[in-house]
Amino acid sequence: MSIIPGVLNTADRGHLLGALASFANKVPDQWCPTGHPASDGQLPDWRTLPSVPAAQAIEAVAAAGPNHCIDGWSYASRALSAVLAGDGHAARHLAYYAQLRAGLSILSNLGVGIFNRTNFVVTAAGAIVRLDTSAPRRPNGPGMGTHDIVWEALKEWALGAHTSRTFLELVKIRGTSLKECLDAIWPGIPATGAATTLIEAWGVDLRRGKDEHKHRNISSYSPQAMNPLGAIAPDGLRFVQGFWNLFEPTSGSSFDNLDRFLLRSLLLKQHRTISNNQDYANGAIASRYHELPAAIRGLASVEFLTNAQQPRNPELLQRANTRTQPAQATEMLARAFLLLRAATAFTHTSLVEAGVSCAGGDLRPWIDPWAEARGFWSPANPLADPIDLWADVELAMIDFLDSIDPEPTSMNDWMVRSAKGLPTVYEAERVGVWSLCA
Repeated sequence: MSIIPGVLNTADRGHLLGALASFANKVPDQWCPTGHPASDGQLPDWRTLPSVPAAQAIEAVAAAGPNHCIDGWSYASRALSAVLAGDGHAARHLAYYAQLRAGLSILSNLGVGIFNRTNFVVTAAGAIVRLDTSAPRRPNGPGMGTHDIVWEALKEWALGAHTSRTFLELVKIRGTSLKECLDAIWPGIPATGAATTLIEAWGVDLRRGKDEHKHRNISSYSPQAMNPLGAIAPDGLRFVQGFWNLFEPTSGSSFDNLDRFLLRSLLLKQHRTISNNQDYANGAIASRYHELPAAIRGLASVEFLTNAQQPRNPELLQRANTRTQPAQATEMLARAFLLLRAATAFTHTSLVEAGVSCAGGDLRPWIDPWAEARGFWSPANPLADPIDLWADVELAMIDFLDSIDPEPTSMNDWMVRSAKGLPTVYEAERVGVWSLCA
């Protein structure tokens, strides 16, 4: 079984946006209500799918995007919890599923439906076209499994100049797309020719998905004592601190602290591709810095973007780029957070383009019950602005930082200290809540 050549190029977002628009101000079970073929989030197999109206299949794809995104944040949160419990194998298992959900969300936002071996694209004409082949002599048989199709589809999508351009258009920093940033510095030079390497420069290495799956399998099915991962403390504790340093929301955006580093990686990579040198101070980034939108210049100085200031990336980004074999839990979790950043950008942009007012409360009937289930607020007293969830984290981090100073020598050394900031410091799904409602 394999992806059918060329089909991925026909995926289109237009009909997806129309379906997303219909979800505004509706509770989750109204997105695909009782009687809908995808009321449980799944679609029938290829023996039955052709009888499902295309509009309902498209609604299933549209509903999958935001839900996979927020569920991915939940898996990442549980992985962060496992890090703080000293359980590297559980953290690795959960980090992989956070990556997988992020990948499913990205594909859904592109008009690609992945439903348990029922895999297809939505075309510009609103047709449902099968994405993969089935076993020989079974034209209506099941397709590729979810784990395989997600990474293969994302890899192929990133290789295509047309399809990968969507990444640069949908990921936005302070309202400006990555493509606009590249065009401001290198006008007239297509960024899409190097889009695959630019996607990787952003921190999203889609080629690693299959390797991460293998490492997840070891953690999930093999005796853990026979596959030691090493001690979590103090590395894992520093990782938690580094995560919140990067994902603290700001007045300009939910991701300013992270995005400035990722933007720099993108621009430096494009400079090296075009100029074949590392003389950033005398290149286009410096000479055309003034052409960047004011919001971007307010985020990052020319000294920063040319690597003259703070040249060392934060630890979380360093871990995401680490190639340890086997992959360590915090490395996989770092990559999960970057994939979730991309999935959140795709989802938010799709909702806005569909006319859904995220900041205006159109998503609250969906997100409020979810946040209530996590205990972030009570059913009778939801937060007026979900970004206020940061206040709990800010207070919890005071206790957490006290608990890792001086640096503990073991997990027990940390656990017996009174101030830890738990459970708030591992509730990474708070980021998903406030960023999707921004």
